Amino acid sequence: MSIFKNKSLMEEMFGEIWNKMVKETEFGTKLKESGISIFFVINDPDVTMFVDENGPLFGEAAKQKVPVVTMKMSADNVHKFWLDQLNIPKALALRHIKAKGPVGKVLQVIPLLKPGKAMYPDYCRKFDLPLEA
Repeated sequence: MSIFKNKSLMEEMFGEIWNKMVKETEFGTKLKESGISIFFVINDPDVTMFVDENGPLFGEAAKQKVPVVTMKMSADNVHKFWLDQLNIPKALALRHIKAKGPVGKVLQVIPLLKPGKAMYPDYCRKFDLPLEA
């Protein structure tokens, strides 16, 4: 069973996190400067999400966008990633995370996510999720 009870919980939580990152940190500006957009395909629960300097889109709206980078992973690996409990190179090598797009752009995304990782434990408490993966 996934850490996330359902799709709507995950969309609500990550909608808040991504919007806060875009509006209150340098994340949105950095995405715009680098020209990076990301499409996430998440399973268990199944969520599709597109993120660019304007914030997140979910479902059909997300699927209509053309991303620079596509990331596929389980919701539990998403949780581990945000808690800094996932070794990214190992997860990529073992195909626990599948990344599509220019490798340089994929690698540029990771450091941009630091503000979100700092916020994530507070969102786990707010949405009653464990702080250990």
